[in-house]
Amino acid sequence: MNKKKIYISIIEIIVVIALTIGIFKFVVIPVRIEGVSMENTLHNHSIAMINATGIKEDHIQRFDIVVLESQQLNEKIIKRVIGLPNETVKFLNDELYINGEHIEQDFLDDDFVEKSKITYNVEQFTDDFEVTLQDGEFFVMGDNRLRSTDSRDLGPFTLDDIVGMKGLVIYPFSDIQWID
Repeated sequence: MNKKKIYISIIEIIVVIALTIGIFKFVVIPVRIEGVSMENTLHNHSIAMINATGIKEDHIQRFDIVVLESQQLNEKIIKRVIGLPNETVKFLNDELYINGEHIEQDFLDDDFVEKSKITYNVEQFTDDFEVTLQDGEFFVMGDNRLRSTDSRDLGPFTLDDIVGMKGLVIYPFSDIQWID
Protein backbone atom coordinates (compact mmCIF):
# COMPACT_ATOMS: atom_id res chain seq x y z
CA MET A 1 0.00 0.00 0.00
CA ASN A 2 1.49 3.34 -0.93
CA LYS A 3 1.55 6.48 1.21
CA LYS A 4 -1.12 8.24 -0.86
CA LYS A 5 -3.67 5.48 -0.18
CA ILE A 6 -2.83 5.57 3.54
CA TYR A 7 -3.36 9.35 3.68
CA ILE A 8 -6.65 9.06 1.80
CA SER A 9 -7.81 6.33 4.22
CA ILE A 10 -6.88 8.46 7.23
CA ILE A 11 -8.72 11.48 5.79
CA GLU A 12 -11.80 9.33 5.08
CA ILE A 13 -11.78 8.04 8.67
CA ILE A 14 -11.46 11.59 10.05
CA VAL A 15 -14.35 12.79 7.85
CA VAL A 16 -16.56 9.88 8.97
CA ILE A 17 -15.76 10.56 12.63
CA ALA A 18 -16.44 14.31 12.22
CA LEU A 19 -19.76 13.65 10.46
CA THR A 20 -20.81 11.14 13.10
CA ILE A 21 -20.00 13.55 15.93
CA GLY A 22 -21.82 16.36 14.10
CA ILE A 23 -24.91 14.25 13.52
CA PHE A 24 -25.08 13.09 17.15
CA LYS A 25 -24.48 16.60 18.49
CA PHE A 26 -26.60 18.75 16.17
CA VAL A 27 -29.13 16.49 14.41
CA VAL A 28 -30.12 13.66 16.78
CA ILE A 29 -29.27 13.23 20.44
CA PRO A 30 -28.98 9.73 21.89
CA VAL A 31 -30.75 9.73 25.27
CA ARG A 32 -30.85 7.00 27.88
CA ILE A 33 -34.02 7.25 29.98
CA GLU A 34 -32.99 7.21 33.63
CA GLY A 35 -35.64 6.74 36.26
CA VAL A 36 -39.39 6.29 36.22
CA SER A 37 -40.59 9.89 35.89
CA MET A 38 -42.01 9.26 32.40
CA GLU A 39 -43.66 5.91 33.14
CA ASN A 40 -45.98 4.59 31.69
CA THR A 41 -44.98 6.32 28.44
CA LEU A 42 -41.17 5.89 28.50
CA HIS A 43 -39.40 3.28 30.57
CA ASN A 44 -36.29 3.24 32.74
CA HIS A 45 -33.10 2.33 30.81
CA SER A 46 -34.74 2.73 27.38
CA ILE A 47 -32.60 4.39 24.73
CA ALA A 48 -34.07 6.99 22.39
CA MET A 49 -32.85 9.10 19.49
CA ILE A 50 -34.23 12.63 19.91
CA ASN A 51 -34.45 15.29 17.21
CA ALA A 52 -32.16 18.25 17.93
CA THR A 53 -33.03 20.40 14.90
CA GLY A 54 -35.70 23.01 14.26
CA ILE A 55 -36.42 23.76 17.89
CA LYS A 56 -38.35 27.01 17.83
CA GLU A 57 -40.90 28.34 20.26
CA ASP A 58 -43.74 28.14 17.76
CA HIS A 59 -42.89 24.48 16.99
CA ILE A 60 -43.36 23.39 20.61
CA GLN A 61 -46.90 22.33 21.39
CA ARG A 62 -48.68 21.23 24.51
CA PHE A 63 -47.94 17.61 25.39
CA ASP A 64 -44.78 17.39 23.23
CA ILE A 65 -42.03 15.34 24.87
CA VAL A 66 -38.81 17.33 25.15
CA VAL A 67 -35.26 16.84 26.38
CA LEU A 68 -34.10 19.68 28.61
CA GLU A 69 -30.79 20.73 30.06
CA SER A 70 -31.53 21.19 33.77
CA GLN A 71 -29.05 23.58 35.38
CA GLN A 72 -30.33 22.69 38.87
CA LEU A 73 -29.84 18.93 38.37
CA ASN A 74 -26.79 19.36 36.12
CA GLU A 75 -28.14 16.79 33.66
CA LYS A 76 -30.47 16.29 30.74
CA ILE A 77 -34.04 15.34 31.64
CA ILE A 78 -36.96 14.22 29.50
CA LYS A 79 -40.43 15.58 30.25
CA ARG A 80 -43.76 16.51 28.68
CA VAL A 81 -44.70 20.13 27.92
CA ILE A 82 -47.83 21.03 29.90
CA GLY A 83 -47.85 24.83 29.85
CA LEU A 84 -46.82 27.23 27.10
CA PRO A 85 -45.59 30.85 27.44
CA ASN A 86 -48.00 33.30 29.11
CA GLU A 87 -50.44 30.59 30.21
CA THR A 88 -51.81 29.85 33.65
CA VAL A 89 -51.45 26.16 34.48
CA LYS A 90 -53.70 24.81 37.21
CA PHE A 91 -54.26 21.33 38.57
CA LEU A 92 -57.31 20.77 40.72
CA ASN A 93 -58.49 17.30 41.78
CA ASP A 94 -56.21 15.63 39.18
CA GLU A 95 -57.67 17.75 36.38
CA LEU A 96 -55.62 20.09 34.18
CA TYR A 97 -56.83 23.61 33.45
CA ILE A 98 -55.07 26.01 31.10
CA ASN A 99 -56.25 29.62 31.44
CA GLY A 100 -59.34 28.26 33.19
CA GLU A 101 -60.24 25.77 30.42
CA HIS A 102 -60.30 22.05 31.22
CA ILE A 103 -57.78 20.08 29.12
CA GLU A 104 -57.89 16.29 28.74
CA GLN A 105 -54.65 14.41 29.36
CA ASP A 106 -55.28 11.49 27.02
CA PHE A 107 -51.63 10.38 27.14
CA LEU A 108 -52.02 9.24 30.77
CA ASP A 109 -52.84 5.56 31.24
CA ASP A 110 -55.84 5.37 33.60
CA ASP A 111 -54.84 1.97 35.00
CA PHE A 112 -51.30 3.20 35.69
CA VAL A 113 -52.64 6.31 37.44
CA GLU A 114 -54.99 4.30 39.68
CA LYS A 115 -52.34 1.68 40.54
CA SER A 116 -49.85 4.45 41.37
CA LYS A 117 -52.31 6.14 43.71
CA ILE A 118 -52.85 2.83 45.50
CA THR A 119 -49.12 2.01 45.61
CA TYR A 120 -48.21 5.38 47.14
CA ASN A 121 -51.39 5.58 49.24
CA VAL A 122 -52.42 9.00 47.93
CA GLU A 123 -55.73 10.51 46.89
CA GLN A 124 -54.41 12.45 43.90
CA PHE A 125 -51.96 11.62 41.12
CA THR A 126 -51.11 15.33 40.71
CA ASP A 127 -51.23 17.63 43.73
CA ASP A 128 -53.23 20.82 43.32
CA PHE A 129 -51.26 23.91 42.26
CA GLU A 130 -51.44 26.94 40.02
CA VAL A 131 -48.65 28.78 38.20
CA THR A 132 -48.60 31.58 35.64
CA LEU A 133 -45.86 31.48 33.01
CA GLN A 134 -44.05 34.49 31.59
CA ASP A 135 -42.89 35.17 28.02
CA GLY A 136 -40.66 32.35 26.79
CA GLU A 137 -41.40 30.00 29.72
CA PHE A 138 -42.54 26.39 29.44
CA PHE A 139 -43.97 24.24 32.23
CA VAL A 140 -42.97 20.58 31.98
CA MET A 141 -43.93 17.50 33.97
CA GLY A 142 -43.17 13.82 33.98
CA ASP A 143 -46.03 11.47 33.12
CA ASN A 144 -45.47 9.68 36.45
CA ARG A 145 -46.46 12.67 38.56
CA LEU A 146 -45.78 10.92 41.87
CA ARG A 147 -42.15 10.15 40.95
CA SER A 148 -41.05 13.13 38.83
CA THR A 149 -38.76 16.07 39.49
CA ASP A 150 -40.06 18.65 37.03
CA SER A 151 -41.24 22.27 36.78
CA ARG A 152 -43.15 21.86 40.03
CA ASP A 153 -39.75 21.64 41.77
CA LEU A 154 -37.37 23.18 39.20
CA GLY A 155 -39.52 26.04 37.93
CA PRO A 156 -40.28 26.81 34.30
CA PHE A 157 -37.80 26.20 31.49
CA THR A 158 -36.98 28.40 28.51
CA LEU A 159 -36.38 27.62 24.85
CA ASP A 160 -32.63 27.72 25.50
CA ASP A 161 -33.04 24.82 27.96
CA ILE A 162 -34.73 22.61 25.34
CA VAL A 163 -32.06 20.59 23.51
CA GLY A 164 -34.33 18.16 21.67
CA MET A 165 -37.89 17.12 21.03
CA LYS A 166 -39.73 14.19 19.55
CA GLY A 167 -37.88 11.13 18.37
CA LEU A 168 -37.79 7.35 18.50
CA VAL A 169 -37.22 4.82 21.28
CA ILE A 170 -34.79 2.33 19.74
CA TYR A 171 -34.04 0.02 22.68
CA PRO A 172 -35.19 -2.29 24.11
CA PHE A 173 -36.73 -3.57 20.92
CA SER A 174 -39.96 -4.45 22.73
CA ASP A 175 -40.43 -0.72 23.52
CA ILE A 176 -39.76 0.71 20.05
CA GLN A 177 -42.11 3.67 19.59
CA TRP A 178 -42.29 7.21 18.23
CA ILE A 179 -41.99 9.95 20.82
CA ASP A 180 -44.31 12.86 20.10
